[in-house]
Amino acid sequence: MPTESASLPPAGASAVERAYTHVADLIISGALPASSFLTEGEIAAALALSRTPVREAFLALEARGLIRLFPKKGAVVTALDEAETAELLQVRIMLETTAVRLLSERQGGTAAVDTDLAALIGIQADAAASGDLLTFARADHRFHSRIVDENRNRVIDGFYAQLGPSLERLTHRVASRDPRNLERLLAEHRTLAGHVSSGDTGAYDRALREHVEAGHFTPLNH
Repeated sequence: MPTESASLPPAGASAVERAYTHVADLIISGALPASSFLTEGEIAAALALSRTPVREAFLALEARGLIRLFPKKGAVVTALDEAETAELLQVRIMLETTAVRLLSERQGGTAAVDTDLAALIGIQADAAASGDLLTFARADHRFHSRIVDENRNRVIDGFYAQLGPSLERLTHRVASRDPRNLERLLAEHRTLAGHVSSGDTGAYDRALREHVEAGHFTPLNH
């Protein structure tokens, strides 16, 4: 059976970060499925925090599309429908293919990116072996985000960071639906990394579209 590993906030994390990470992990992993209702009070009690940092965390969670707030009542976990899922992945394709093209046109080669992508694939391989789907999903997003970084555009970086939790949630759903998807996603990441290294933008674009279409368009139920 797959296991889950909750993401630990960094040492010295603020109360807001603790609350955000706690709730985000529950949503991304499906422990809090779509339509679940939660309140500031129950999260504050679970983490031994006051309501103020939880309120701030809820605002950040809503900004990233994980919950919908109802003032003075609480929050409901959102669901990604098929259309929204397709739109998220269309954005990923556009940003990544542009980044790979820009990288291929730059002087200096791809050594730094190659090293980072190999390390992230290693994290995913270890997570797949242990059945840690949450770590797998987070490393999956970091893999794609590292490629997007090569746009070298702070506006794009901020925008893509906002999409991160929804993309992690989608990957977790795909990975948990069938354990064989873990190895498939890993193999596809190795292929993508190879195209980044070779600078073959056409092959990267084709491989990324196949990667996205191989199972990511199933609507989320959590």
